Amino acid sequence: MIRLALVALLAAAAGQAATFEQLSAEAQNARKMDHNDEALPLYQQALALRPSWAEGWWDLGALLYEKGRYAEARDAFRKLIAIDAKAVAGYAVLGICEYKTAEFDAALEDLDTARTLGLPTGHPIAKAARYYLAVLLNSNGQHDAASELLLGLLQAAGKSPEVVEAVGMAGLRMAKRPEQLSGSEAELARKVGEALAVLGQRRVDESLAILENLLKQYPTQPNLHYVYGEVMLESDADKAVEAFRKELELQPGSVAAMLAMAREMERTKRLEQAHAYAQKAVTAAPADFAGHALLGRILVSMGQPKEGAGELERARAIEPGSPQVYYALASAYAKMGRHADAEQARAEFLRLKKLADQEQ
Repeated sequence: MIRLALVALLAAAAGQAATFEQLSAEAQNARKMDHNDEALPLYQQALALRPSWAEGWWDLGALLYEKGRYAEARDAFRKLIAIDAKAVAGYAVLGICEYKTAEFDAALEDLDTARTLGLPTGHPIAKAARYYLAVLLNSNGQHDAASELLLGLLQAAGKSPEVVEAVGMAGLRMAKRPEQLSGSEAELARKVGEALAVLGQRRVDESLAILENLLKQYPTQPNLHYVYGEVMLESDADKAVEAFRKELELQPGSVAAMLAMAREMERTKRLEQAHAYAQKAVTAAPADFAGHALLGRILVSMGQPKEGAGELERARAIEPGSPQVYYALASAYAKMGRHADAEQARAEFLRLKKLADQEQ
């Protein structure tokens, strides 16, 4: 508090209140010197004089965030984005603060906004923002989107225990947040996450060994046979199909296993079987874009481009940011003779793919 008292003393000696210029300069100087307890009240007083000072709201929010005062930091970052709607890092830290204050819907919206605006991957807050976004997507049932983010984070951030556990949760399609897991659930998620982490390092045999041991311990665990099948696809497609069928015996309504079967049937040109599984998936989960996208692609391959385009357009309406949907739409439109629409879809595919590559 020495600097704050000094500013006030100098101002009193001059017969006037401390100005914004004095307070902001002292606040920033204290921050640079790591005198954060002194900097906080200086920022607060400077912002009271000039509430439009965006940099000040960022610095104040960052100080409060570092101290674990998440509700106060949240309020500061909300002030920041009200001033600057493109403050991408502000949205990211705001979303983390909202997660910490159990405002999960708001956190998901703000973290997704940060991703949409293009938070640089090298930003100090980027890894934490990606982690919390993935956790929230997974808890909302968007397991594949969460897995994509988390597997990329494993490559970028290494095998931190939190990320490994979250990877396992997404693989097992546990629609929970990490803090909601029981002890046994957390242990299982970490082991599955480890199997998926080593798979990312191309250590397929090691990944399979971990999962085979888990299947002996947890033979009826939902989605464990599905995960095993997805890993087994790397080496033995027939055994993978057996695993997906086993998953469907245990969970007849498993959309993930239905789609896995449909993809494998499509890959091996068994289109009638692929169509049947994809149609079941769409019926079971009509709001899932992946089912519509796969069914649309299969229909196009079966010589039904009009019907396929309809399914792909439904997928696009649910998930307008998917490059693969536009790629498939371009093919469907071309086969229908809609060449202008095909060109537009192809251009949008290239644009979205470029953005996705940059994000990776």
